[in-house]
Amino acid sequence: MASTLGGFLIGFGLCLLLVSLGTYVVLSQYYSQIMEWRDEVEQIYEITHSSAYESAINALDFISPGLNAIADAISWIPGISQYAEPLRQISGVSSTMKQIRSASETAYQVIQAVQVAPQLLTYGTILALILIIVGAVLISRAKRPLKATYPP
Repeated sequence: MASTLGGFLIGFGLCLLLVSLGTYVVLSQYYSQIMEWRDEVEQIYEITHSSAYESAINALDFISPGLNAIADAISWIPGISQYAEPLRQISGVSSTMKQIRSASETAYQVIQAVQVAPQLLTYGTILALILIIVGAVLISRAKRPLKATYPP
């Protein structure tokens, strides 16, 4: 039983070690490139999560139906009909602003994860080595011959 558990721990430890080291190698190639954008991503995140940005989205959502009605009304009036299409386009700005906010959240979360990843990968590597050592110890103990204690 101890040798089976030891084999499992060694196998799991080796898998964890390979995944941790492989991820670390890939991350190390792109870490500096990703972190170059950190300030810009944080700035966009701050802007898109500000109360002014939220107020603008709410205002656009509120006035969009009215603007569409005005655009419909002026589309047939000579001299101002050219303003109908720009008024209709304003109704789509709100959804675009919401998409930008969502994209900024995703980018911000990626930056946060990339900052923490090296530490987590180090912990994964240490855990993998511990599992391999414990597994090897269990297997070596299971293979020792039992000392028979016979009465004299």
